[in-house]
Order: sequence, then structure tokens, then C-alpha cells
Amino acid sequence: MEIYRPEKFKSSAYLPEVQAVLAAVIERDKNNPEAKNFLPNSLKIISDLSDKKDTLRHSQRMTNLGYLLAKKLNFSKEEVEFFVEACLLHDVGKKDIAWKHRARLSEKFSKVDRREMKKHPKYSYQYLRWAGRSPRVYYPVYLHHAFQEDPYPETKADFLKSLDGLEDKDVDNARLLAMLDVFDIMAFGRPYVRISPIPLEDARQKLAELFGEAGDGEMIEFLVGQYERIRELG
Repeated sequence: MEIYRPEKFKSSAYLPEVQAVLAAVIERDKNNPEAKNFLPNSLKIISDLSDKKDTLRHSQRMTNLGYLLAKKLNFSKEEVEFFVEACLLHDVGKKDIAWKHRARLSEKFSKVDRREMKKHPKYSYQYLRWAGRSPRVYYPVYLHHAFQEDPYPETKADFLKSLDGLEDKDVDNARLLAMLDVFDIMAFGRPYVRISPIPLEDARQKLAELFGEAGDGEMIEFLVGQYERIRELG
């Protein structure tokens, strides 16, 4: 596989601080022969999903927002790196979903399309786990849709107990990832399937309905407050 070269793409789509985090992850991986090209190659997979770069743009915005939220929540340097990677690669499993399902226009989205698309968190999880990434990366990615309006995959207690090494932090980060995902889609839409953005005030209200635990209001206001900064990155 051709190695994705971040310096040849639109690095300005990432905050400078995020570029530094990604560079640190790539540098760390160089010490592991099996992982030294993992992040560059994964970024290439996302950039090549044939959806007019929409998944890539979504992942870039998620990564910027995830970094800003992690810093606000005082994550450690290592935890920031894990969360940034989870934000960036949360949709990488879509590479295993047939194009006809991924690209179906929202108004024509069928039960079959929905069933197939619901498999992408599992595919992302498998890809990340088989590559030897941290549970802090692959468990939040696997579970982030479990905290959204139409929850999946299976998240009953017995199932969660079967996930080897799952910790409370992973579940908390999955919930943060869910909040970021919902906000990004509401605020910026998904143009290639004709999902239009909604007004920020409506996004704020919808997030408050979906995420109503203590402290969520402050995080929602923080995300809404970052809208212009993220939009200006393109």
C-alpha cells in the first residue's frame, strides 16, 4: 500500500496542536516495525473512501474538536494522544462497507443500508485491535454509537463484561466521542448523502436532549463555542 504522506495533504485542516499530536504518534510508532506506518496508512484509507473526502473532513473536524475537548477536561498527554487517534479513526471501518450503502442519499436510506452501516463500529474496532492499538483507542471507537439516539452495537451488561480489559475510562471516552460525532453531523452535515446542517441553537437543544448528565451542559456549550474556529479550518 502506498504510504500516506500528511505533509502532502491539507495539513491546515488540523489545528497546529493536533498536527503536533499526530506527529508524536507517528514518531512513537516508528519504534515498532509492525506499527511504524499504521497512522499514515490509516489516514490514506480514510482519504480514499470515494465520498468526495466527506468522511475525511468529518474525521478531521472530530479530531480537532476531540483535542480541544480533551485539553479542556485535563487529559494527560498520553490520554490526549489516544483520544485524538480514536476521533481520527472512528469511521475507518467504513472501508469494509459496500459503496452502495455508504453513499445512499439520506432520503433513500433503506433498512438494509442501515443494517449494513451499523457494522462499521465493529469493523473499525477489529481493524484497530488487530493492528495492536491501545484499548483506549479501539473500545471508544467500538462503543460510541451506543450513546446516540439509535444505539448500536449490543451494549447489555453481559456483553460489556465480555470485552477484555474494558475500563470505565473507555466507556466515558466512548460517550464523549458520541457527543462529538452527533455535534459534527448536526453542525456541519454530511453533504455527500445530502444531510444538511441545522442551526446551532437547534444543535445545542438536541445535544441537551441526548446528553443530559451532570457536566454535559458545559461541554455542549464548549463545542458550540468552537464552531467558528473549526469551520474556518475547512
